[in-house]
Amino acid sequence: MPRVSVNQAKSIPKENDYFYGNEILPEFRARQNATLKELESVPEDGPNEVGMQTISPKTEVGKYFVEFSSGSTIHGLNHLVAPHRHPIEKFLAVLFIGGALVCLIFLSLTFWDRYQNNATVIVVDTDAEHFHIFKPAVFICPVPNIEPSKFAKVFENHSIENTPEAVEFFTFIANVNYENMFQTPDFDKVPPSKWLKILHEIRRDIPAVTLQESDPYEAIVITERGLCLAMRNAFAVYTTYEYWMSNNWTILPIPRDVPFYTYDDDKSQESYVTKNDALFAVLDPFDVLSYEIPTKWLRPRLLQHPIMTISQIRTNQAVNSLSFYQRKCKFVKDGGLDSWPVYTMNMCSIECRMRVIQEHCNCRPHFARPIEGVEICNTRQLRCIGNLTDQLFLHTRPPPFCNCQPKCHHISYTLTDNEISELELSTTSTFLPVSLVFPKVILYRLVLFSFNDFLIAVGGAVGLFLGASVLSFVEIIYYATIRACIYARQACRRNKKKNTM
Repeated sequence: MPRVSVNQAKSIPKENDYFYGNEILPEFRARQNATLKELESVPEDGPNEVGMQTISPKTEVGKYFVEFSSGSTIHGLNHLVAPHRHPIEKFLAVLFIGGALVCLIFLSLTFWDRYQNNATVIVVDTDAEHFHIFKPAVFICPVPNIEPSKFAKVFENHSIENTPEAVEFFTFIANVNYENMFQTPDFDKVPPSKWLKILHEIRRDIPAVTLQESDPYEAIVITERGLCLAMRNAFAVYTTYEYWMSNNWTILPIPRDVPFYTYDDDKSQESYVTKNDALFAVLDPFDVLSYEIPTKWLRPRLLQHPIMTISQIRTNQAVNSLSFYQRKCKFVKDGGLDSWPVYTMNMCSIECRMRVIQEHCNCRPHFARPIEGVEICNTRQLRCIGNLTDQLFLHTRPPPFCNCQPKCHHISYTLTDNEISELELSTTSTFLPVSLVFPKVILYRLVLFSFNDFLIAVGGAVGLFLGASVLSFVEIIYYATIRACIYARQACRRNKKKNTM
């Protein structure tokens, strides 16, 4: 059997060849002949590790820093521990590494500020044919809000003497507001805790207003303008007398069957009819009536034909992942109020107003939700409230200390007078036709810079200035914890062994 050479790869090329592979022939022969077996010793300054050589510090802390810097995936640290470097080279290395860290910190803070303060963007939707606009909630508050024929029976049920003084007081208190509260007459025959119940029983019966659809949300609600009839108001239940007196804090599911307009309803008309004088207001069906909401005074024999303009801002559900501060708005389910189980801008405004009243007059008015431990205002304290009108932001937005953020889903309805005429007919009814101007655009709040975008931006900056990655930060954590403990233990063993020798 013929013998096969086991070293065919080491065959020497012919002398008339100039190259072997990619190397010049003489250099290849020189390398082939220079082996460690033919050397007596390895030079002391020869490399003894893979990569750049390192300095040899004397302290254990220095040695540990050299170990980390020489093996870290963060670019530039190995130049700090390289030997035989000129001081200018060391200075430049420190300068550029420090400059890279400063730039990284500056950019990271910029990205964080953008994530905290400019995380959302408002865009315009012009697809009017597919808009979904809720019909407004309607509030009718009679003026005066009493039924004189009910006084005798109600007073008898509550053991109240039916005197002109009592009738005058409850007539006034049934229509009291912040602007006439300083005129509250003295009356101490009935404790303030009973006022709301009596007012609820002597109120004027408001006939139901005929709407284009059935209204399962119609209710008598308690407002800062007295007892009112609320229609198409999905949150009316949170301001009813029964809900308050039963100490109910149940959060009802947000209904999906609230009436809404379609594109075909453009410039349509709705009509409302009420008897006697009344205050009329329209607002978001997912909100409650507060004092700063503009109202229209309806009077018999006066024909008004207002125009209702609508604006709306909606928020993408992805914005819900941001904090309140970042999105600059609140969803209904966010809560955070002491007097209401859900959140709306008007609820927050009312609650803040009650805090100011409680701070100055040590009570809460009878038309506010009772809170355990806080007394209800008597006549003297109501006059105290009447002297605070300049601090109660009655016709403006709540001040910053209230921390009231707008709703993320908000609809605004504005009534403007178009024509007013007086009827010659003798009637006690008021007819109010309202023309609708359908919106042509809707604003949408979307996420512009999410937390993922923040991580990507910071990660790109880290890679640009330091050449680092996630593994680099894992290295830092590892060398600051587990590796530091192991190295300290090994150093102690080396010192003990050195001392025993």
